[in-house]
Amino acid sequence: MLAAPLAFPAEKPPHITRTIDEPLFDPARHLAPTRPERDWTLEEFGYDAATRARTASPVAITSPFRVLSEEGAAALQGVLRALKADRHIATGRRLSVFLTGGVYRSRFLRDLVNAPELVEHFSRIAGTELAPHSIPHFQAYVNYAPDDPTKAVDTWHVDSLGYDAVMMVSDPTKLKGGRFQFFRGTFQEAMALVGASDEQELTNGWAQDLPEDRIESVAFPGAGWAAFMQGDFIFHRAAKLEEPGERITLVPGYMARDLRYPDRVKSRGMQGWRDKHLMTEVTRYAAWLGREKLARLIEELRFQDADDRRGLAEKLEAAVADVLRIAQEMREGAAKQGKE
Repeated sequence: MLAAPLAFPAEKPPHITRTIDEPLFDPARHLAPTRPERDWTLEEFGYDAATRARTASPVAITSPFRVLSEEGAAALQGVLRALKADRHIATGRRLSVFLTGGVYRSRFLRDLVNAPELVEHFSRIAGTELAPHSIPHFQAYVNYAPDDPTKAVDTWHVDSLGYDAVMMVSDPTKLKGGRFQFFRGTFQEAMALVGASDEQELTNGWAQDLPEDRIESVAFPGAGWAAFMQGDFIFHRAAKLEEPGERITLVPGYMARDLRYPDRVKSRGMQGWRDKHLMTEVTRYAAWLGREKLARLIEELRFQDADDRRGLAEKLEAAVADVLRIAQEMREGAAKQGKE
Protein backbone atom coordinates (compact mmCIF):
# COMPACT_ATOMS: atom_id res chain seq x y z
CA MET A 1 0.00 0.00 0.00
CA LEU A 2 1.55 3.28 -1.12
CA ALA A 3 0.89 6.47 0.79
CA ALA A 4 -1.44 9.01 -0.81
CA PRO A 5 0.45 12.29 -1.32
CA LEU A 6 -0.48 15.05 1.11
CA ALA A 7 -2.53 17.82 -0.49
CA PHE A 8 -0.87 21.21 -0.75
CA PRO A 9 -2.01 23.66 1.98
CA ALA A 10 -5.23 25.47 1.13
CA GLU A 11 -3.77 28.80 2.23
CA LYS A 12 -0.34 30.31 2.08
CA PRO A 13 1.58 31.74 5.07
CA PRO A 14 0.30 35.24 5.90
CA HIS A 15 3.77 36.80 5.77
CA ILE A 16 4.15 35.84 2.08
CA THR A 17 2.24 38.50 0.20
CA ARG A 18 4.35 39.68 -2.75
CA THR A 19 3.38 38.47 -6.22
CA ILE A 20 5.47 38.33 -9.37
CA ASP A 21 4.68 38.44 -13.07
CA GLU A 22 5.26 34.90 -14.33
CA PRO A 23 4.23 32.55 -17.13
CA LEU A 24 1.91 29.58 -16.73
CA PHE A 25 3.75 26.29 -16.44
CA ASP A 26 3.18 23.99 -19.42
CA PRO A 27 4.87 20.58 -19.19
CA ALA A 28 4.66 20.11 -22.96
CA ARG A 29 6.68 23.29 -23.52
CA HIS A 30 8.83 23.54 -20.41
CA LEU A 31 9.91 19.93 -19.72
CA ALA A 32 12.31 17.87 -21.84
CA PRO A 33 13.50 15.13 -19.46
CA THR A 34 16.21 12.66 -20.45
CA ARG A 35 17.78 9.73 -18.62
CA PRO A 36 21.16 10.10 -16.89
CA GLU A 37 24.04 8.30 -18.59
CA ARG A 38 24.95 6.58 -15.33
CA ASP A 39 24.20 6.42 -11.66
CA TRP A 40 26.20 5.44 -8.62
CA THR A 41 24.57 3.03 -6.19
CA LEU A 42 24.68 3.20 -2.42
CA GLU A 43 26.61 -0.04 -2.48
CA GLU A 44 29.25 1.56 -4.74
CA PHE A 45 29.57 4.36 -2.20
CA GLY A 46 30.39 1.77 0.46
CA TYR A 47 27.10 1.61 2.35
CA ASP A 48 26.51 -1.68 4.16
CA ALA A 49 23.37 -3.76 3.86
CA ALA A 50 21.90 -2.45 7.12
CA THR A 51 22.15 1.17 5.96
CA ARG A 52 20.86 0.35 2.47
CA ALA A 53 17.83 -1.28 4.07
CA ARG A 54 16.75 2.16 5.34
CA THR A 55 15.75 3.29 1.86
CA ALA A 56 13.50 2.12 -0.96
CA SER A 57 16.03 3.09 -3.66
CA PRO A 58 19.50 1.71 -4.45
CA VAL A 59 20.55 4.92 -6.25
CA ALA A 60 23.01 7.24 -4.52
CA ILE A 61 23.43 9.93 -7.19
CA THR A 62 23.26 10.25 -10.96
CA SER A 63 25.24 11.98 -13.65
CA PRO A 64 23.64 15.16 -15.07
CA PHE A 65 20.60 14.84 -17.31
CA ARG A 66 18.30 17.35 -18.97
CA VAL A 67 15.07 18.25 -17.17
CA LEU A 68 13.93 21.50 -18.79
CA SER A 69 13.63 22.57 -22.38
CA GLU A 70 15.42 25.75 -23.40
CA GLU A 71 12.12 27.60 -23.05
CA GLY A 72 11.56 26.04 -19.63
CA ALA A 73 15.04 26.98 -18.43
CA ALA A 74 14.55 30.56 -19.58
CA ALA A 75 11.14 30.78 -17.88
CA LEU A 76 12.49 29.40 -14.59
CA GLN A 77 15.44 31.80 -14.73
CA GLY A 78 13.01 34.70 -14.99
CA VAL A 79 10.93 33.44 -12.06
CA LEU A 80 13.89 32.88 -9.74
CA ARG A 81 15.52 36.17 -10.69
CA ALA A 82 12.28 37.90 -9.70
CA LEU A 83 12.12 35.95 -6.43
CA LYS A 84 15.68 36.89 -5.51
CA ALA A 85 14.26 40.01 -3.85
CA ASP A 86 12.84 37.67 -1.16
CA ARG A 87 16.12 35.86 -0.51
CA HIS A 88 17.68 35.36 2.89
CA ILE A 89 21.34 35.93 3.67
CA ALA A 90 22.57 33.38 6.19
CA THR A 91 24.99 34.17 8.99
CA GLY A 92 25.73 30.58 10.01
CA ARG A 93 27.89 27.83 8.57
CA ARG A 94 25.62 26.82 5.70
CA LEU A 95 24.10 28.68 2.78
CA SER A 96 25.07 32.26 2.13
CA VAL A 97 22.08 33.29 0.01
CA PHE A 98 18.92 31.20 -0.28
CA LEU A 99 15.15 31.28 -0.76
CA THR A 100 12.54 29.19 1.03
CA GLY A 101 8.78 29.06 0.57
CA GLY A 102 9.18 29.32 -3.19
CA VAL A 103 6.12 27.15 -3.87
CA TYR A 104 3.99 29.71 -2.03
CA ARG A 105 5.56 32.62 -3.89
CA SER A 106 5.36 31.27 -7.45
CA ARG A 107 2.66 29.16 -9.08
CA PHE A 108 5.06 28.35 -11.93
CA LEU A 109 7.59 26.93 -9.47
CA ARG A 110 4.94 24.97 -7.57
CA ASP A 111 3.47 23.48 -10.75
CA LEU A 112 6.94 22.58 -12.03
CA VAL A 113 8.16 20.60 -9.01
CA ASN A 114 4.73 18.96 -8.57
CA ALA A 115 4.29 18.10 -12.26
CA PRO A 116 3.25 14.42 -12.56
CA GLU A 117 5.53 14.05 -15.59
CA LEU A 118 8.55 15.17 -13.55
CA VAL A 119 7.63 13.11 -10.49
CA GLU A 120 7.23 10.01 -12.66
CA HIS A 121 10.58 10.66 -14.32
CA PHE A 122 12.39 10.96 -11.00
CA SER A 123 10.54 7.85 -9.77
CA ARG A 124 11.86 5.84 -12.70
CA ILE A 125 15.39 7.02 -11.97
CA ALA A 126 15.06 6.20 -8.25
CA GLY A 127 13.42 2.85 -8.89
CA THR A 128 10.62 3.57 -6.42
CA GLU A 129 7.40 5.60 -6.46
CA LEU A 130 8.04 9.16 -5.30
CA ALA A 131 5.76 12.06 -4.45
CA PRO A 132 6.36 15.79 -3.97
CA HIS A 133 7.59 16.18 -0.43
CA SER A 134 4.83 16.49 2.16
CA ILE A 135 6.72 19.41 3.74
CA PRO A 136 6.38 22.21 1.15
CA HIS A 137 9.55 23.82 2.52
CA PHE A 138 11.43 20.99 0.81
CA GLN A 139 9.57 21.09 -2.50
CA ALA A 140 11.61 23.94 -4.00
CA TYR A 141 14.74 25.17 -2.25
CA VAL A 142 16.66 27.85 -4.16
CA ASN A 143 20.32 28.82 -3.78
CA TYR A 144 21.89 32.01 -5.10
CA ALA A 145 25.59 32.81 -5.25
CA PRO A 146 26.81 35.41 -2.76
CA ASP A 147 28.02 38.71 -4.18
CA ASP A 148 31.34 38.12 -2.45
CA PRO A 149 33.07 35.22 -4.24
CA THR A 150 35.30 34.58 -1.22
CA LYS A 151 32.23 33.25 0.60
CA ALA A 152 31.07 29.68 0.08
CA VAL A 153 28.07 29.12 -2.13
CA ASP A 154 27.35 26.15 0.13
CA THR A 155 29.69 24.22 2.41
CA TRP A 156 29.87 20.43 2.85
CA HIS A 157 26.68 18.90 4.24
CA VAL A 158 24.01 16.25 3.85
CA ASP A 159 20.37 17.19 3.32
CA SER A 160 17.53 16.94 5.83
CA LEU A 161 15.37 14.86 3.47
CA GLY A 162 15.77 11.72 1.44
CA TYR A 163 15.32 12.45 -2.28
CA ASP A 164 16.14 15.61 -4.18
CA ALA A 165 17.82 16.95 -7.28
CA VAL A 166 20.31 19.73 -7.90
CA MET A 167 19.22 21.66 -10.99
CA MET A 168 21.28 24.39 -12.62
CA VAL A 169 18.96 27.30 -13.41
CA SER A 170 21.61 29.78 -14.55
CA ASP A 171 24.11 28.79 -17.26
CA PRO A 172 26.97 26.95 -15.51
CA THR A 173 29.25 27.22 -18.55
CA LYS A 174 29.57 30.97 -17.92
CA LEU A 175 30.93 30.50 -14.39
CA LYS A 176 34.44 30.17 -13.08
CA GLY A 177 34.31 27.87 -10.09
CA GLY A 178 31.09 27.15 -8.23
CA ARG A 179 31.09 23.47 -9.19
CA PHE A 180 28.69 21.08 -7.50
CA GLN A 181 30.81 18.43 -5.78
CA PHE A 182 30.14 15.28 -3.81
CA PHE A 183 32.18 12.99 -1.59
CA ARG A 184 32.52 9.42 -2.87
CA GLY A 185 31.95 7.66 0.41
CA THR A 186 29.46 7.07 3.18
CA PHE A 187 28.11 9.66 5.56
CA GLN A 188 29.77 7.65 8.34
CA GLU A 189 33.14 8.28 6.68
CA ALA A 190 32.25 11.95 6.26
CA MET A 191 31.37 12.21 9.96
CA ALA A 192 34.79 10.87 10.88
CA LEU A 193 36.59 13.22 8.49
CA VAL A 194 34.92 16.41 9.74
CA GLY A 195 34.32 15.42 13.37
CA ALA A 196 30.53 15.31 13.35
CA SER A 197 28.95 13.47 16.27
CA ASP A 198 25.88 12.16 14.43
CA GLU A 199 23.95 12.29 11.15
CA GLN A 200 21.94 15.29 12.30
CA GLU A 201 25.08 17.33 12.90
CA LEU A 202 26.27 16.48 9.40
CA THR A 203 23.55 18.78 8.02
CA ASN A 204 25.56 21.72 9.37
CA GLY A 205 28.07 23.46 7.14
CA TRP A 206 31.58 21.98 7.15
CA ALA A 207 34.41 23.93 5.52
CA GLN A 208 37.14 21.32 6.00
CA ASP A 209 39.10 20.10 3.02
CA LEU A 210 38.35 16.50 2.08
CA PRO A 211 40.71 14.09 0.30
CA GLU A 212 40.85 15.29 -3.30
CA ASP A 213 40.83 11.77 -4.69
CA ARG A 214 37.45 11.19 -3.01
CA ILE A 215 35.76 14.29 -4.48
CA GLU A 216 33.71 14.21 -7.69
CA SER A 217 33.12 17.53 -9.49
CA VAL A 218 29.99 17.57 -11.64
CA ALA A 219 30.03 19.31 -15.01
CA PHE A 220 26.51 20.39 -15.97
CA PRO A 221 26.21 21.02 -19.74
CA GLY A 222 23.80 23.91 -19.36
CA ALA A 223 20.81 25.48 -17.66
CA GLY A 224 17.92 23.11 -16.98
CA TRP A 225 20.18 20.11 -16.30
CA ALA A 226 20.09 18.28 -12.97
CA ALA A 227 21.60 15.46 -10.94
CA PHE A 228 19.26 13.33 -8.85
CA MET A 229 20.39 11.97 -5.49
CA GLN A 230 19.47 10.72 -2.05
CA GLY A 231 20.63 13.89 -0.40
CA ASP A 232 20.82 12.60 3.15
CA PHE A 233 23.28 9.89 2.05
CA ILE A 234 25.48 12.14 -0.11
CA PHE A 235 27.97 14.58 1.48
CA HIS A 236 28.06 17.45 -1.00
CA ARG A 237 28.72 21.14 -1.50
CA ALA A 238 28.80 24.00 -4.01
CA ALA A 239 32.40 25.14 -4.30
CA LYS A 240 33.37 28.82 -4.14
CA LEU A 241 33.19 30.94 -7.25
CA GLU A 242 36.53 32.15 -8.56
CA GLU A 243 34.96 35.43 -9.67
CA PRO A 244 31.50 37.02 -9.24
CA GLY A 245 28.79 35.51 -11.42
CA GLU A 246 25.15 34.49 -11.47
CA ARG A 247 24.74 31.02 -10.01
CA ILE A 248 21.16 29.92 -9.32
CA THR A 249 20.22 26.36 -8.44
CA LEU A 250 16.86 24.81 -7.69
CA VAL A 251 16.66 21.81 -5.34
CA PRO A 252 13.25 20.12 -5.70
CA GLY A 253 12.54 17.63 -2.91
CA TYR A 254 10.57 14.36 -2.92
CA MET A 255 9.81 11.40 -0.69
CA ALA A 256 9.10 7.72 -1.21
CA ARG A 257 5.44 6.72 -1.12
CA ASP A 258 6.41 3.39 0.45
CA LEU A 259 6.30 4.19 4.17
CA ARG A 260 7.60 0.81 5.31
CA TYR A 261 11.01 2.45 5.48
CA PRO A 262 12.13 4.80 8.29
CA ASP A 263 11.23 8.47 8.15
CA ARG A 264 14.04 10.37 6.40
CA VAL A 265 13.25 13.92 7.57
CA LYS A 266 15.73 15.24 10.12
CA SER A 267 12.99 17.08 11.98
CA ARG A 268 14.97 17.46 15.22
CA GLY A 269 17.43 19.80 13.55
CA MET A 270 14.61 21.75 11.91
CA GLN A 271 13.43 22.98 15.31
CA GLY A 272 16.06 25.73 15.18
CA TRP A 273 15.19 26.96 11.69
CA ARG A 274 13.67 30.43 11.54
CA ASP A 275 11.05 30.08 8.81
CA LYS A 276 7.81 31.45 10.25
CA HIS A 277 5.55 28.80 8.73
CA LEU A 278 7.79 25.77 9.12
CA MET A 279 6.42 24.23 12.32
CA THR A 280 2.89 24.21 10.86
CA GLU A 281 4.28 22.30 7.88
CA VAL A 282 6.11 19.86 10.17
CA THR A 283 2.93 19.27 12.20
CA ARG A 284 0.94 18.58 9.03
CA TYR A 285 3.67 16.19 7.93
CA ALA A 286 3.62 14.28 11.22
CA ALA A 287 -0.17 14.03 11.14
CA TRP A 288 -0.03 12.79 7.54
CA LEU A 289 2.57 10.14 8.43
CA GLY A 290 0.38 8.90 11.26
CA ARG A 291 -2.75 8.89 9.11
CA GLU A 292 -1.12 6.94 6.29
CA LYS A 293 0.52 4.39 8.58
CA LEU A 294 -2.71 3.85 10.50
CA ALA A 295 -4.57 3.42 7.21
CA ARG A 296 -2.06 0.78 6.13
CA LEU A 297 -2.42 -0.98 9.48
CA ILE A 298 -6.20 -1.08 9.07
CA GLU A 299 -5.75 -2.72 5.65
CA GLU A 300 -3.24 -5.28 6.93
CA LEU A 301 -5.00 -6.41 10.13
CA ARG A 302 -6.50 -9.92 10.09
CA PHE A 303 -8.84 -11.62 12.55
CA GLN A 304 -6.28 -14.35 13.18
CA ASP A 305 -4.16 -11.66 14.87
CA ALA A 306 -6.75 -11.22 17.62
CA ASP A 307 -4.96 -13.32 20.22
CA ASP A 308 -1.63 -11.55 19.79
CA ARG A 309 -2.35 -8.51 21.94
CA ARG A 310 1.29 -7.60 22.40
CA GLY A 311 1.83 -7.74 18.65
CA LEU A 312 -1.23 -5.59 17.99
CA ALA A 313 -0.09 -3.05 20.57
CA GLU A 314 3.34 -2.89 18.94
CA LYS A 315 1.77 -2.31 15.52
CA LEU A 316 -0.32 0.55 16.91
CA GLU A 317 2.70 2.08 18.58
CA ALA A 318 4.77 1.80 15.41
CA ALA A 319 2.04 3.51 13.38
CA VAL A 320 2.08 6.61 15.60
CA ALA A 321 5.76 6.56 16.63
CA ASP A 322 6.72 9.37 14.24
CA VAL A 323 3.86 11.54 15.49
CA LEU A 324 4.95 11.15 19.10
CA ARG A 325 8.64 11.62 18.27
CA ILE A 326 8.07 14.83 16.32
CA ALA A 327 5.73 16.16 19.03
CA GLN A 328 8.47 15.60 21.61
CA GLU A 329 11.03 17.31 19.38
CA MET A 330 8.74 20.32 19.14
CA ARG A 331 8.34 20.44 22.94
CA GLU A 332 12.11 20.31 23.36
CA GLY A 333 12.54 22.98 20.68
CA ALA A 334 10.04 25.25 22.41
CA ALA A 335 11.79 24.77 25.74
CA LYS A 336 15.18 25.57 24.22
CA GLN A 337 13.82 28.63 22.47
CA GLY A 338 12.39 29.85 25.76
CA LYS A 339 15.80 29.65 27.42
CA GLU A 340 17.58 31.66 24.73
